[in-house]
Amino acid sequence: MNSANTPHAPCSCDRLRGAFAAPHCGARRRDGGSCQGPAMPNGRCRMHGGASTGPRTPEGLARARRGNWKHGRCTARNLALRRMIAKAGRDLE
Repeated sequence: MNSANTPHAPCSCDRLRGAFAAPHCGARRRDGGSCQGPAMPNGRCRMHGGASTGPRTPEGLARARRGNWKHGRCTARNLALRRMIAKAGRDLE
C-alpha cells in the first residue's frame, strides 16, 4: 500500500468520530473564521455562550440570595435595631 495516495490513516476511535459529529459553536472569531468548539445545549460553546440570564424561579432566586449573604450587618432588621438604639440614646440625653 502506497502511503502517498492516502494522506491520513482511517480513524478507528468512536469517541473521536462522535466529537466531529457534534454540533459546533459557529461564533465568529477575531480572525474571521468560525469557532469550532463543541456546542452546549444553547448552541454556543463555553466561551461564546453569552452572559447568564440569572435565576428565574423563586427557588433559584432564594438560592442566589443565600449565596450572596456575607455577614448580616446591613439587613433591614439590623438597621432598624441600630436606629432604635440611636434614638433611645438621643432620648436619654
